[in-house]
Amino acid sequence: MAIGILRGTLDWFAKLGLSVRDDPPKTIDLTNREWGTPAGGLAVSIREIPKEDPDQLPSVSAVLRNVSDARQRFSIPAWLIFYSIGVTRPDGSPAALTPFGRELLKPERHPRGVTLDLAPGQPVETEIPVGSIFDMRAKGEYRIRLTAARPDAPVLESNQIAVRV
Repeated sequence: MAIGILRGTLDWFAKLGLSVRDDPPKTIDLTNREWGTPAGGLAVSIREIPKEDPDQLPSVSAVLRNVSDARQRFSIPAWLIFYSIGVTRPDGSPAALTPFGRELLKPERHPRGVTLDLAPGQPVETEIPVGSIFDMRAKGEYRIRLTAARPDAPVLESNQIAVRV
């Protein structure tokens, strides 16, 4: 009976043009990652996501990992508010936000927070479209670093990466 109800529900979704997929859980690749200095039992690593098209804007993968021996349970604002992204232009000046980036990073756009419950060694990944958030039109090498702060813990700082545009 339960299978019949499920099948009927899936048929109803299909009529609405929706589909349900059973993708396997995403595995976070931790090989060859550089990490920032651990603080408060956590560490952050960033690296560029390989481009599928040479004209594609840069994106980074940010991984927050529990490096302590204890479970870490805490709440953060939305990921893009939790992380402070620093992008330095090829001339050494800070990269300006794009209009999209200014709108995206407004705290009122992210009213709900996220509760994390990380077992020892457990990572969690966020993909950040830095090329859409920051003005990265000038050709050259950009330097990117993230920081993250919780009210009850020391500030986390990621490794720094260079992204060529």
